Amino acid sequence: MNQNIQIRAGAERQTAELDGEAGLLQAVKADTALLQEAGRYNIDLDSLESAAAPQNTAREELIPEAAVVSLPEHQFWQDLDVPLEDMVSQVLETSERLAAIVTDDKIAYMNRAALDMLEIKSFREVIGENFLTFVDKSDWTNLAENIGGMISDGTKLKIKLRTANNKIHTAELKAIYLPDSRHFSFILLSSHERREQKPVFNALYDDLTGLPNFYLFEDRVQMAVNNENYKDVRLPKDLIAVAAVSIDNMENFRKLHLENFVIKKLASNLLLSLKKNYTVARGLKYQFWILMPDLVNEHSLEVELDKLRVIFKEGVTDNFTTHEVFTSIGVSVFPDPARSGKKLIEQAIASVKKAQEMPNNSLVMFSGK
Repeated sequence: MNQNIQIRAGAERQTAELDGEAGLLQAVKADTALLQEAGRYNIDLDSLESAAAPQNTAREELIPEAAVVSLPEHQFWQDLDVPLEDMVSQVLETSERLAAIVTDDKIAYMNRAALDMLEIKSFREVIGENFLTFVDKSDWTNLAENIGGMISDGTKLKIKLRTANNKIHTAELKAIYLPDSRHFSFILLSSHERREQKPVFNALYDDLTGLPNFYLFEDRVQMAVNNENYKDVRLPKDLIAVAAVSIDNMENFRKLHLENFVIKKLASNLLLSLKKNYTVARGLKYQFWILMPDLVNEHSLEVELDKLRVIFKEGVTDNFTTHEVFTSIGVSVFPDPARSGKKLIEQAIASVKKAQEMPNNSLVMFSGK
């Protein structure tokens, strides 16, 4: 029996927002409509709309020897046991590729890979923000002029993204247009997966300054101690000093967005002023650690510690002013009282804690007494 089957199909725009910990995508409303300005992206919206599924229209198809079936008015995914919104959310959230939905130049959604890459703690911090906020200014024009080609013919573009902590990541992005009669919307997707594991070199050095990190510092302290312990017994043991440096007014620099500048400047000053066989490292709780081996006597140690005081006393100078740096410094010495690398570090920590209880710019040397 030949009858008609009528299938009603409609497509509704899905602009997405991550709904807290539930991870659901929900509709969001853009602040401004920039559809009229889409021409500045060199995009022919009419051709893109026509290439997509017709919106709010009905299509009839004749199928011989089929029964007449009238499907419900609502979208097909509403009949699924698992809501499509949940499925899409899971796909985006578990993907290792950066994914961001942009509507009228505003961020409507970012997956976890994007938040991690940009060092953003919560999605709610970026909802409604202009996407260009996280694009390095040098690439603003490049992105605006090429987004049309990215959407129309799949062109990929390398863009420098700036993290919330002012680090730069270069990502190759592609764009997917979202048919939308009211807003100019598209998805940005990175071409390659985000790599969690760092090369061994980077795992041992600080990303900001290039200095050895604390774990490499611990190893170098132990090697210096081993070198003294296993040297010829006829030779005198040289002194080894370990200094932990806490910048006590770092919170003030953080409020002025100068934290990274101050750390990099001080790291450079330390490397230029101290001996080349010393190790200057980045710490975990304390900003800097310094290993000073091959000290022939206590007088040599005093000379090096005076250099250290002067470096921090000079402060940090930018284009406008000199910023005062307040420090607490704790020092431990091998072979007396510390006799192992572990003790050197433990005693330096005890000393810097004691120095923090004293007036600004205090230096405390650990004593076994």
